[in-house]
This record gives sequence, structure tokens and C-alpha cells, in this order.
Amino acid sequence: PFHDKGMIEELSDKELMLMVRNGNEQAFDAIYRRYHRTMYVYSLRLLKDRDIAADIVQGVFIKLWEHSELLPQDVNVRSYLYSMVRNRVVNYIRDNRTRLIHNYMIVRENGLVEDADFFQQIEEQSRQKELRKAIEALPPQQKKVIKFRFAGMTNKEIAREENLSLNTVNVHYRLGMKKLKDILKVTPLLITLFLC
Repeated sequence: PFHDKGMIEELSDKELMLMVRNGNEQAFDAIYRRYHRTMYVYSLRLLKDRDIAADIVQGVFIKLWEHSELLPQDVNVRSYLYSMVRNRVVNYIRDNRTRLIHNYMIVRENGLVEDADFFQQIEEQSRQKELRKAIEALPPQQKKVIKFRFAGMTNKEIAREENLSLNTVNVHYRLGMKKLKDILKVTPLLITLFLC
């Protein structure tokens, strides 16, 4: 067993997870320190509620520890954690939609849970690069608005930043999303994912 915290911190995710599967709490703590803040920020961006975001991330890490022996040896820890957080967030939204409607980042008629379909298609098909390439191919204003959205800004914030009317930003966003949907062959969705 390792007792040198510095030594453990230098290990790769794969090495740490091998130790976690064998019940090594120090290795689990290292994984927790490495990814907790990233997962919390991700959850918070989706939910806009600090307490709920923290609870969801805490639950994800508890599950990771309790079921670590069931994970495949070559699991990508980062992607796995993102996926777990995403799924828990989507489930929470599905179960608490009415209460969340006022603080959720984007609300559209086609339903909040459609986010999950988009996340899954992008992640499972390793299409992050495709998405970035598609964004670069958009007309300048649409590209700028979409990039701002990926950076976590709302349409109102973009309008202030770019000195545009909110309606103009909304139009650029809708047109940009439609073109991305056409290019990537995915359904039109609410984007709150910040690709890493």
C-alpha cells in the first residue's frame, strides 16, 4: 500500500482505479481530489443549485467507490464520471421539473430530458471533434453565439457582451443549433454541456 500522498497523486487514472478496485482508500481519495471540483462545476452548470449539485456529485463518488469492482479495467474515469453526473442530473430534472423550471439554464418546449440524448450521442460516438469542426463552419455571428453558449453564457449575457439585441442573439442561436443538428445528424436539443 502507498502512504506517500505525492506518489499516489502522480499515478495515472488507470493505476489508481486498479488500486481502488482492490479497496485502496488512498487511491480513491486521489481520484476524488482529481475530479471532484470538475464534476461539481459541471453539475452546477446544469442545475444552477449548489446544494443539489453537491449532493449529486457526492452520490456519484459514493457509487464509484461502492461498485468499483464492477467497472471494466480499461474504464475512462473522467468520461465515466461525466456520464454518471449527467445521468443523475437528467433523472433529477425529470423528477423535479416543476421546481427547477425557474433556475434551469434553458427551458424549451421540446423537453429538458432531451439533453441526455445529445450527451449520449456525442460521448458514445466520440464526436466532440466533429462538433467543434461543425461550430467552426458556422457563419461568424452564429459561431460566436454558440461558442459563448458553450462557455456557459446565457443569451442575455451574450447580448450585453456583444451589444446586440436579445432577439438577434436568440435568432443566431436557433439558426446555429439547426445547422449543427443538420451537420451532426442529431435531434435539436437544449445544450448545457460544456465539452472538455
